[in-house]
Amino acid sequence: MKAGGGILGLIVVLAAVFLPRLLGGSQGLATTDPGPAPPAGGEVACDTEIEQILCGAVDDVSEYWIVEYPRQWGGQYREADTVFFSGAVGTGCGQASSQMGPFYCPADGLVYFDTDFLLQMQQQLGAVGDLAAQYIVAHEYGHHVQNVLGVSTEVSRLQQQDPAQANQLSVALELQADCFAGVWARSADQRGLLEQGEIQEAVAAAEAVGDDRIQRDAGMSVDSDTFTHGSSEQRVQWFRRGYDTGDPKRCTTFDEL
Repeated sequence: MKAGGGILGLIVVLAAVFLPRLLGGSQGLATTDPGPAPPAGGEVACDTEIEQILCGAVDDVSEYWIVEYPRQWGGQYREADTVFFSGAVGTGCGQASSQMGPFYCPADGLVYFDTDFLLQMQQQLGAVGDLAAQYIVAHEYGHHVQNVLGVSTEVSRLQQQDPAQANQLSVALELQADCFAGVWARSADQRGLLEQGEIQEAVAAAEAVGDDRIQRDAGMSVDSDTFTHGSSEQRVQWFRRGYDTGDPKRCTTFDEL
């Protein structure tokens, strides 16, 4: 979106330092210990610079799905509230620390952002946070769409039923969230919110955060059996599928993997 800095360099740095806890998905917490209840009402104060960036992205992504969800699938979209926290927070999925990074909890339907974590990205990595935050928001709210549709519940059931397929199902879930993010990006571009060339940078960024790329950059052997988010080729393919079609019903990762 129209902000300083380039998404490609930013995401490459984030991938090396923070993934896999960045874009950690919707099932990264244990569900056996609910811990303290999350904040009621989901009201957040959009006071600091990073909070304003997050709030702006949340508002735009949410408004998109409020309109698009009933048009695509019928019924009413159930909005997801956002919770800002620092250090640790109790969620419907258990107790979470800042080590989680941003995440979505399907048990309580809330998106959690540790503002200290995002500030660390800016201050210690010298990363401009606008595009990083918007990328994360679109992905995490893609997980909320999956939850409203019942996809998250079905994936959890299948993972418990067949643990050998758990990673493959996780990859399909994450790639579908990438595809949903691409669909939203198409809308943002059509509304004049993206600058020329940013989509190409986003595609390159998707390639940079593939599991295979991350494993190689970390000096590890590439092991597709351990993938949880998908290869570089897959992440580009599904982000591009969402952006090129603008159709969330074309995000059929569970049928095509």
